[in-house]
Amino acid sequence: MYSLDENIVEKYFAGECSEAEMEQILQWLKASEENRKEWLKLRLVSARSNFIRFSEPEEVERSYKKLRKENFARKMMEERVTRKIAMRFLRYAASIILLIGLGYASYRFVSYHKHPEMMIVAVGGDEQTKQIMLGDSSQVWLSAGSRIEYPRRFGKNDRTVAIEGKAYFEVAKDAERPFYVNTDVYAVKVLGTAFEVNAPKYSQTSDVTLLEGKVEIIDMNRKSLCTLQPGQQFEIDRISNDFRLNNVDAKMYTSWHEGKLEFDGLTFAQIAKALERHYDVVIILDDGIAANEIKLVGSLSLQKDILQMMETIELVIPVVYQVQANKVVHIKSK
Repeated sequence: MYSLDENIVEKYFAGECSEAEMEQILQWLKASEENRKEWLKLRLVSARSNFIRFSEPEEVERSYKKLRKENFARKMMEERVTRKIAMRFLRYAASIILLIGLGYASYRFVSYHKHPEMMIVAVGGDEQTKQIMLGDSSQVWLSAGSRIEYPRRFGKNDRTVAIEGKAYFEVAKDAERPFYVNTDVYAVKVLGTAFEVNAPKYSQTSDVTLLEGKVEIIDMNRKSLCTLQPGQQFEIDRISNDFRLNNVDAKMYTSWHEGKLEFDGLTFAQIAKALERHYDVVIILDDGIAANEIKLVGSLSLQKDILQMMETIELVIPVVYQVQANKVVHIKSK
């Protein structure tokens, strides 16, 4: 007499036996009278009273036949359903293929426009200015230590880029698609113009200088803060969010993209401020130079580091300088 697997017994009392397992129980019961007696003992210790009547040997055989009948009926139904599906598939195969093709094309179209391919360009701190042409023919010049992120192709409704550092823009005109430049604290909205955005990562202040056209400064909630005219500069404190408008020589703040610093009728103190922005240094002037109101006209090449720049200035202006760790420059009268 072979023994019956305990797992099969447990599955039977739980009502979870397969057809093969039911057949195994039935054959075991028919094998001997001892097996039938053993089965009756099992039913007495069953913890599930609702399964007791089904534990009679005769009931096992009836349950097995019923299960086989149900399985046969299910298979017949599955075959009929399969034949119907096959007929419908043959009838509408061309339509289904067409719909699948259209669906895939739509998916590719939506995916492409919903998730445009993004481009990132960064310029190292010791690199020269880098020029970039955007997908709409707008041009951007990135200063050393700056970064821009933009889509390879702009969408139908707007053109949006994000920058960190200093960048000069010449935006192609497109009345249907406004151009946005996002920084960490504000955005610049334009239609077609030339301007500079200075948003260094670790500086307390950030500014926008307009050379041509008109731009609107908006906060991150798309609320308008102000509108700039040529020759105006928007300056904001990143900590307090206070801002002010300055009248400036816009050419002096934007000519760096051409590799030079141009100035016409500016004091040395004003020129020193422009050099601070470009080289990311602190320039300290002695009282005599800071108070000097003499107007200067000229151009300085920015294809030099701060030490070379100070040597050039020392040749044409009677000053002496001292540089500390390439970050702090002290300038005194000679």
